[in-house]
Amino acid sequence: MGSNYAVTGETAAQSRGFPLVPLLVALRPYQWPKNLLVFAAFVFSVGDAWTPGDVDSWWGMWWRTVALFALWSAAASATYLFNDIRDREADRMHERKRHRPIASGRLSPRLAGTVGVVLLAVSLPLAVALDALAGLILIAYIVMMALYTMGLKEVAILDVIILVAGVVARAVAGAVVIDVEISPWLYVCTSFGAFFFASSKRWAEFRELGAEAAAHRAALRHYTGPVLDQLLAISAASALLSYALYTIESDAVPENGSMALTLPFVAFALFRYLLLLNGARRGDAPDRILFTDPQILLAVAGFVVTAFLVLTLSHQG
Repeated sequence: MGSNYAVTGETAAQSRGFPLVPLLVALRPYQWPKNLLVFAAFVFSVGDAWTPGDVDSWWGMWWRTVALFALWSAAASATYLFNDIRDREADRMHERKRHRPIASGRLSPRLAGTVGVVLLAVSLPLAVALDALAGLILIAYIVMMALYTMGLKEVAILDVIILVAGVVARAVAGAVVIDVEISPWLYVCTSFGAFFFASSKRWAEFRELGAEAAAHRAALRHYTGPVLDQLLAISAASALLSYALYTIESDAVPENGSMALTLPFVAFALFRYLLLLNGARRGDAPDRILFTDPQILLAVAGFVVTAFLVLTLSHQG
């Protein structure tokens, strides 16, 4: 679909009433669950605060983390809008992405850009007000994503590393905002987990687009099927192994090894994701699979509840 389609579609979008539904879709709320990583430090620190005389500390940690989650979601949605504005021509050549609101003409780039600016103008100052360092981490993330959108995503391997850095930034910001010590295991587990997810995205794009992969994303011309297969396998094994070691070796978990009770939930979610990526939902975007599959979401809920109980009971004991 060429530029005539683009002009017609964008003009039509501007001629209709306020496109609330396309705008909400373009904000990608299904992506917001990845910002739940800001709760990682809270979940693994709450046992220390959950004592009979210190409930205020628990609630203080809770509301600050909830506020940070909302601010990260708003700022991340702004980056999605700017990315879709820049990539709208390439997205129109993609079987699935051509249906995105901006690429399809249901949402005008001008309105999307205005909303993106407003989201950043609100979320970034509020993040700094909440906690100066946590706010600076969010600002650094936005700058990094701007550079990613403007060209770094075309550099093979670096494109994956930038996505990994964005995930780690969420976890670190969550620790900073509640003023808890950042364990090296936080970096290890989130880095390998993010590397697995980012590799799966590139692998899925390469498989879906085939010979047209480079036309849609320049970095894909430097990848091959076997290389991406290796990246996916290595990153999956590394993610699971790093978390398994964390449940045993970290100073932040009970010495009796009870944190290993969460391992089945992590393993199930990881293997279920790989199963769907290769099977029933192989045409879906990887992030949509991760954040919409009921079984994966149940595994995540089971993990959170189990981790909370293990850490709380160990501190009370």
